Amino acid sequence: MFQAPLSDKTLFLKFCCLGLMSNVGLEMFLQRVLTSISWRRYLCVGMLFISLCGCGQMKGYVLDQPDSDQITQDFDTRDITRESVDVFAAKLGYNRPWPPEKWGLEELMYTALYFSPRLKVARQNKELFEVSAQLSGLEIQKKVQVATEYHTNEVNGEKPWGLGFTVGLPFFSEKKQKVLSEKSLLYVDDATLKLTQEIWLLHSELRNNLFRWNANAAKRKLNIQKIKLARELIDLVEARFSYGFANRDQLNKRKYDLGLFLEQELMLETERLEIVSTMAGFIGMPAIDLEQLVMSHLTFDETPDISGVEVYRSAALLNRIDLQESLVDFGLADVELKLALIKQYPEISISPGYFWDQGDKIWNFALGLALPKQSDVLILQAENVRNLKHLEVKETQINILSQVEGYHAMAQSARARLVQSRSNLRQANEIFSGAEERFGVGNISRVDLYDGRLAYIAIAEQFIDQMSDYFTALAALEDSCQTPLLFQYKVLASMNYQLKDPLE
Repeated sequence: MFQAPLSDKTLFLKFCCLGLMSNVGLEMFLQRVLTSISWRRYLCVGMLFISLCGCGQMKGYVLDQPDSDQITQDFDTRDITRESVDVFAAKLGYNRPWPPEKWGLEELMYTALYFSPRLKVARQNKELFEVSAQLSGLEIQKKVQVATEYHTNEVNGEKPWGLGFTVGLPFFSEKKQKVLSEKSLLYVDDATLKLTQEIWLLHSELRNNLFRWNANAAKRKLNIQKIKLARELIDLVEARFSYGFANRDQLNKRKYDLGLFLEQELMLETERLEIVSTMAGFIGMPAIDLEQLVMSHLTFDETPDISGVEVYRSAALLNRIDLQESLVDFGLADVELKLALIKQYPEISISPGYFWDQGDKIWNFALGLALPKQSDVLILQAENVRNLKHLEVKETQINILSQVEGYHAMAQSARARLVQSRSNLRQANEIFSGAEERFGVGNISRVDLYDGRLAYIAIAEQFIDQMSDYFTALAALEDSCQTPLLFQYKVLASMNYQLKDPLE
């Protein structure tokens, strides 16, 4: 049977299909293609094949929808005893057995750095900012253009065709390349600072709630004593009432006091649950698991001292992240001004090219000149933005110095109140000791003794409030510097490692 000859285009498609469907090697496939096509069209086939290979490097869409059930399962199965948490804490410098017997701020922070969803979001944001840094260098990308011509209508017995390419080479001065590189690095610095800020805020929240937990635990112990004393006082007054030595109002007053103490117990328990729930949320673990941990108690016998304000001013100017971020913003504005100044001059590009027109080799060369548009206005705008960022740096630094001085003064005032409260507690203890001596010799009744004990506990509660206020003031002073100055932490000693994902 007669079969019409196949065109070059049909042969090419046929051999492409055969090459892709069979298991022959790449070399054999190319050989088939090349032997089926005129030598004059090798270059066209080659360029098309390279284009197809380039498409193979493109990324495809991957479905990644949040799975609610999987998220819940991961949360419920978080275990502080897993080996990866131990390894992570050891890399941060923790040199004691894990999990620890008692949990302080250091141990809680290690766990939060590992599990916290807040930090996972911050780490992802850091990666996003790093992508922005890469985008800042796209201006220096080179361009390659491919031009093809093919006509189906024959001319002089042949089908006209042509193939060529042009390479666009923009000329950038060394100064502009340096400025673009500087801009890219500033984006990376900005991303790192934002993650560092999240780590400090997490540390600050855990520290403050740990202070609250300690104060709550101390008050609950005192309130238990008050409830026990109130119940014994009710028994004593009831006995007196039965013998006519006390009236109904006195008995009702004792029962009312007990009711207040029981109500306070419920309030303290509610506060404890709220503290545990809040800390568990920051850490990223179930509250029921955190509640099982044995927390370290703060020592109320010592009063941390405060250095001079200059120490904290210097620390704040060195470590405050918002000040560093304002400097990065100023740096970006300065870079934009440099780019605006560079864009005053025309941008030059050359475009060497090569075209193969039915066997004729044609070289071409093009010179491009992009003239600046409204460069004066752009420069004026960039100058004003830089001036604004300069003033914002100044404003931020002044606000920081003002904050440090204010928090330092408040911490000193809180310390003075604490010293006075400690003195009052000693005096109350001496008064109660005197009451015990008088009770021992029969000068006062047991009711008077218990009332003296309740008065002493009330002074002790005031002391705990003053100690809590002082720790809160110290924490605010520390936050104004954003560096551990008043409390000894190892947890912030290796910031670079904390910026990484613990699962990497």
